[in-house]
Amino acid sequence: MRNSHLLLSIPALFMAACSSPLPPKEEVQIAPTIIKEDFAQILEANFRGKLASTNGELIFTECDSKQTFSIRDNERLMDTYRQVSKTDLAPVYIEFTGEIVFSNPKTDESEPLIRLDRIHHMALAKNSLQCAKPVDNFRFKAKGDDPYWRININNQNIFFAVKASNQVYQVQSGNFRTTQINHIKALSDNGQRLDLTIQKPGHCYDQKNGSYWGYIAKVDSVWGKYDGCGEPGWTTIEEKFTGYYLNQDDTKTTDLTINDNYSVEYKEKIGSNTIVSNGFWKSNSPDTIVVMLTKQDDKNIRKELIFNRKGLALTTQKINTNNIITPLPAPGLVFEKMSSAVEAPQQVYTIEREFIAQRIAPKSEIDTEVQQALIKYFKDHRTDPKNSKFSLVKYDLNGDGMDEAIVLLDWCSKSGCEMLIFNNTKNGYQFSSRVSRIETPIVIARMQHYRWQSLMVEKNGLWQILDFDGISYPTDARKLNNPGDRATQGTDVILFANGKPTVWFPIKE
Repeated sequence: MRNSHLLLSIPALFMAACSSPLPPKEEVQIAPTIIKEDFAQILEANFRGKLASTNGELIFTECDSKQTFSIRDNERLMDTYRQVSKTDLAPVYIEFTGEIVFSNPKTDESEPLIRLDRIHHMALAKNSLQCAKPVDNFRFKAKGDDPYWRININNQNIFFAVKASNQVYQVQSGNFRTTQINHIKALSDNGQRLDLTIQKPGHCYDQKNGSYWGYIAKVDSVWGKYDGCGEPGWTTIEEKFTGYYLNQDDTKTTDLTINDNYSVEYKEKIGSNTIVSNGFWKSNSPDTIVVMLTKQDDKNIRKELIFNRKGLALTTQKINTNNIITPLPAPGLVFEKMSSAVEAPQQVYTIEREFIAQRIAPKSEIDTEVQQALIKYFKDHRTDPKNSKFSLVKYDLNGDGMDEAIVLLDWCSKSGCEMLIFNNTKNGYQFSSRVSRIETPIVIARMQHYRWQSLMVEKNGLWQILDFDGISYPTDARKLNNPGDRATQGTDVILFANGKPTVWFPIKE
């Protein structure tokens, strides 16, 4: 019996042991992956402005800007500067290629400065047109005074002048590059040949006129052989980056201002708080721009955003802060280019207007002026509107006595159509706003923001208000969260009164 009892007890003890709680496992914390990345470097950028010596340090001030930069590793530049300015070290006008960089990329306390790569031209300020001098109307130009000669390359033409003749030649072979020796052959209409050799670096001084040229040019022609000094022109990008850009989401609004003088303002508005950062930008590509933020209020920062351009929009997928990458969720930060700066803080203007009940239906005939504005809009955004159609109504949205064009595209789904609004100005229709997924009809509201009437649309049985923010109406009607009361806040002015249009007109014939 004892043995039987013992045998029965063993399984019981085993079951009791199995049912007792196990000690909790320690949670393993997985450290986030840190992605390190150096700040971007570009091949070169063009700069021009005033160069002066202050306490043995060369300081550069860009044309049309009060922003100044120190020059990194300036011994070579100082030698050239002393040759041109002589002993008085007078300010000079300078053109060069280089890059804006941090003085020390490992510390937040570093100040931006300029790395100089190649000097194109330097001259005493009193002997130069300085910033008024055009630099985008030639690829290369050179000259000599003993004997007199001048040359200018523009596109595939070479304009060559001596005292006895002034000829135009067409380039037959050769591709001008600023970093190597160039041999260019050309012929005139009457068969005269011209050979041009451009050597860089040149270190070509004109002591008589107090100037320096970064290239040596040699010409061999039927008129003789000539030696002289030259400089390259600046190629221009078809569409400039400079201007005002806007990014909006559910939590914040970000304004990006890109200036001609390479400066940048980056302003984030979260509720009632505004954070302003400043810095500079650089690019040598028509589709990429690097924005470097160096100051936030009075604090030094090091933050980089690399934007890709598509049409007029700038997009980035990551932020580099102190060489640590922060990826951004899709679609990243998308900044739309605006026609003017965003005003802040938002203001509400109440203009006394009389609203006469109107049910405004789309035009029954094509409006060619609005059609041309649409063609320009899609051209600016590098998009072909082939096979796309439009319908429109007109109404004075900003109280200036001129009717705006409110356009629907036939890009429609169950949640609405794409809407474009063009401001009617003395210079024609100018793009103002683009709103996705808009449903019709649209009711004119009694309120105005920045003197533009608010709009009301119905979404899921509720009326929502679209307020103008100083630049545009909201970009996506699906994200509206601004309910309104149709009876008290709406007028009896109804756009696209019969709902979705039934007649559409082609944008491109």
